[in-house]
Amino acid sequence: MAITAQTANFIPTMLETVRPKLSYFLAMKQSKFAGLFLKAAEKHQVSAFTDAPAGGSPTYSLGGPVLAWRVPLLLFMGGDYQAFSLDGGDLGTGSSMITAFMAFGTFENNIGFNLPARAAMATKNAQQAVANALQFSLGKALSEMALYNEIGLFNDSTGTLATANGTGSPAVSGGTVTYNLESTFAWNRIRSFNQLVDVYNAAGTLIDIGARVKSINFASNSITLTINNSYSSGPSNTDVIAFPNMGLGAAAGSYTQVAGSWRNGIYTFNSTTSSGSLGGLSYSTAYEMTTPAVNASSGYFTASTGYAGRSQLIQRRDEDAYGGIVGVCHTAQRVSWYLQGLTISNWFRGASDKMIDLAPGNNGYGDTFEACDVTHYISRYAGKARVDWINPSNFGWTQLSDIDFFQTPEGQRVFAGRSITTGNVQAGFQFYVVNTRQLYSVDPGCGVVTYTLAIPAGQ
Repeated sequence: MAITAQTANFIPTMLETVRPKLSYFLAMKQSKFAGLFLKAAEKHQVSAFTDAPAGGSPTYSLGGPVLAWRVPLLLFMGGDYQAFSLDGGDLGTGSSMITAFMAFGTFENNIGFNLPARAAMATKNAQQAVANALQFSLGKALSEMALYNEIGLFNDSTGTLATANGTGSPAVSGGTVTYNLESTFAWNRIRSFNQLVDVYNAAGTLIDIGARVKSINFASNSITLTINNSYSSGPSNTDVIAFPNMGLGAAAGSYTQVAGSWRNGIYTFNSTTSSGSLGGLSYSTAYEMTTPAVNASSGYFTASTGYAGRSQLIQRRDEDAYGGIVGVCHTAQRVSWYLQGLTISNWFRGASDKMIDLAPGNNGYGDTFEACDVTHYISRYAGKARVDWINPSNFGWTQLSDIDFFQTPEGQRVFAGRSITTGNVQAGFQFYVVNTRQLYSVDPGCGVVTYTLAIPAGQ
């Protein structure tokens, strides 16, 4: 732990006041959608007795939770409909309902903070500093966990944060490597400077552990990482940047990133996938789990794509399924919808009419907008090239406990650090926020995903 460097960073800012406008430029709060989603989704406490040292998902190298929460699906109501003869005809034997189930466990994750003792002591009271470094960090810990949870909402359980776009020749230079990122995923899921990440190759093999974000270049859509180890292979211009420690301590080259490596996200269930399995249940057995999907073929989000999705959903379920639907998308797709509104909204002005601001109102980040009779929410972490319709009440969480600080039975939250080499107490303080939630859906097919959408210029 580089105590001197950390202290040098902390104390001057705490002597004044931390101004988070620049240093927090990658979001300070959850989107309105994340708040809505968290409230609408049910929470279910799973007994610790159902937690086992092996099996389950994610694919922990050291074992994981058993799939203890069953989500039943009614595949067939039952009853055989047929013609028969009242003239002594056979009424048939009939049939009963057919059910299946998906199964989910918990997913344990945490966010940890480490402050050097010098910084905590030097900012302890008002005579020394305007702000207390330890209290400031404690106060922001839960909101940071909430933001990482929102990032996790928009993933497909692979834990992918960004993907190199196949251009350039990334190479390790001075302990760093730079990747060009693909535009539809890009930097919008990278939380901030110094974020801890792992790197995988295109085959899903873990190749670098404990890398950190050094810088993000928004103009060139590229990212530079400070790597922790020499790459076991590569680097390559198709590498994948992902959430850290999915292999729970696995060495580089010995863990493979697959579906189920990370916590389930909305895209785990709202998916264009129609093969394989979901929650242990095969799509071939329960094809009803397949989400209605509209391929926009690089076109813009229009009323025709929206109503095509609506038509598919009603055909797959019924008109009531459309009632609880809300949309969620990146701001790029709201821009796309607005641009079409500008195109079709003509006003023929006379010589005495003044020019007006043509951009529609209701365009703040936290606002919603209406499209195809669906209220759409915005999240900066949603995929840029897709729009998703879901019913939040179909989703839920399995968890061991609510999100909270990790603490001892006596209530201790802040701990002294320990040296990884000697085991001795370090002159620093650590604390953690722990989350055990795993996302599930009772009706994965009750939604719509519109994908491969065009992204307006500049987005």
